[in-house]
Amino acid sequence: MVDLEPYEGKVVSMRLPSLEVEAPIEPIGIIEELNELDVPEWHNIGWYEIEDMHGFGKPGYGETSLFSAHKDYWPNKRGPFYALTELKNGDKVIVVMGDGREYVYEVFFQERYGEGEFPMGALRRPHEAEDPVFQRPDGEEWIALYTCGGDFVASRPGGPGEYLHRDLVLARLVQTIPPDAARAAGAGQQ
Repeated sequence: MVDLEPYEGKVVSMRLPSLEVEAPIEPIGIIEELNELDVPEWHNIGWYEIEDMHGFGKPGYGETSLFSAHKDYWPNKRGPFYALTELKNGDKVIVVMGDGREYVYEVFFQERYGEGEFPMGALRRPHEAEDPVFQRPDGEEWIALYTCGGDFVASRPGGPGEYLHRDLVLARLVQTIPPDAARAAGAGQQ
């Protein structure tokens, strides 16, 4: 793996090649008055840029980076994570940074959780996690992708509503592609 200094600038976009998805990244955080995680615009993927949330960081910094996106959006709009549950072990997730470098992650875990069961604490504190799945080894970097899923309850017949479950995918960093190499590869694909 190429060893580059972490990039201080923007997290720009994400590609999920096996799902044919590419979407811009929107930095989001916590809605203070509700003490809830914010959600991105329906067509973006949100990266949680939360300085004081221990355990979560920026891609390239050796922690777990947390991303979310809509599954769908009323009426009839598919979000970037519409087919998140179709990701399989070994599928790639590529995060593109502002300088053009690409962090390539490989999926190793997928799970659906009921309301109130999402393992946020284990994701934030992987070295304290009881479940071995969430015990991120020292020196390993992960990304966590999550969205709504499962059962849907409409607020009115045929109208908007909410999903009762949350889908989680974890992937570990397997490759860093330097900016020049990423640009050259992109130019060759056009």
